[in-house]
Amino acid sequence: MGKRGVPGVPVRVLAVLLALVASCGAAPAERPPAAVPPAVPAVPSLSPAAAPARADPAWGVVDSTCAPERLAARPAGVDVAVVEAHWDRLEPTADAVDAGYADGLRASVQRCVDAGVRVVLGSGLQYPPGWVRALPDAAVRDQAGRTPTNGAVDTVFSAAVAAAADRYLQRLVAAVPADRLVGIRVGTSTAGELGHPGPEASGAAFDSWWAFGPAPQQGQGLAPGQIPSPLPDWIPGRRTWQGRAVTPADARAWFGWYSGSLVRAVADRARSLREAGYRGPVHVPAAGRGVLPAALDAAVAVVLDTAVRDGALRRGLDYVADLPALAGTVPNAVVDITGLDDATAVRARRLSPPQDRCRPGDAEALVSGAPSLDDWPNQRVTAAAAARAGLPTVGENPGPPGPTTGGTADSDSEADQLRYAVSYARGCGLSAFLFAFEDDLYTDRSGLTPADYAAAIGR
Repeated sequence: MGKRGVPGVPVRVLAVLLALVASCGAAPAERPPAAVPPAVPAVPSLSPAAAPARADPAWGVVDSTCAPERLAARPAGVDVAVVEAHWDRLEPTADAVDAGYADGLRASVQRCVDAGVRVVLGSGLQYPPGWVRALPDAAVRDQAGRTPTNGAVDTVFSAAVAAAADRYLQRLVAAVPADRLVGIRVGTSTAGELGHPGPEASGAAFDSWWAFGPAPQQGQGLAPGQIPSPLPDWIPGRRTWQGRAVTPADARAWFGWYSGSLVRAVADRARSLREAGYRGPVHVPAAGRGVLPAALDAAVAVVLDTAVRDGALRRGLDYVADLPALAGTVPNAVVDITGLDDATAVRARRLSPPQDRCRPGDAEALVSGAPSLDDWPNQRVTAAAAARAGLPTVGENPGPPGPTTGGTADSDSEADQLRYAVSYARGCGLSAFLFAFEDDLYTDRSGLTPADYAAAIGR
């Protein structure tokens, strides 16, 4: 389960910048789904590779205000700040930008940059304004014709929503000093992460498959780069389609289409950012661990008439397949593990022997069918999948328990999250770690202080 951030603040972010990306010149309606330009040399980076003497990840905080007093009090070595944007605030109407909000966002970024703090921008695509929700066929639909109870719009398949998102990203890039950013984060869900809506969106846990509007099923109003269902009107779990038996191969192809649509959507948003003039990488938040290969094999054997832990199957999360596809279609993509030291790590740490820490050979074990994989925590699976894909990883702790964060009653306390997540970030070879949330270091909400962060990272 991912997080969106503390109430009133969007989902957390972190960044690593490896190389600039050349612009793609195709018009939005003509964009090819996979072809990408080659990477070219780059700008400010959070990668340890940019500073060979530095073995540690970069350190930072999530949901930063870039307030002068906080910048002055930040611990030594904590020099990354995530500044979050809000789509509904920048574009409250379809035909205008809120100049006051744009000025405030630009000022926040500039304050951090002027203080020597590297800034990652949260795109805020998970907060569409009301006028986007009102667009024709903007609502995502499941196999029963239901729309999400959490207000999710179809950021994956809808051409109308895609066009609105593209224009928003152009305006967002124009509103901030984009050449000074070290990352922009893009997701597809209302949590700002990779995935179709989760079980919380339907009111019926593990029940909904979110690809049954006219765009994904009939190709009507389909977003650029997407393709219609390979089995139109087939509902997972049904044993026949158009008068013939559905085979496991059919089910696997359908799920590959459903899961792959997420990567195609991120690739299209990344292309929009490049066309708007942004030259940095795109950070893709990855919640949970996705579907393990053995679990997917079992699911397709019964033509998807099953559910998988954390709703990963219906969210369309298959990191073993998705992350190589992401590496091939989004130049300089970075995977953000959004639950470093979440409840799955707590459970894995208590096993004998413990299974919480990344180890050499994890990438190979992930596809070998090793029975121990089910004991691995989310962070270890996602780090192994990213390593197989050759993608850098960053990470962030889940934060305090609550409906708008990734923390649960089974998670570590925030003090323990700080301690363990820092250790996991080092042990899993993450390029950067951001503590969630900045407010928890500068208010009395958690009991933590900047000095605690400094002590955790040895500064």
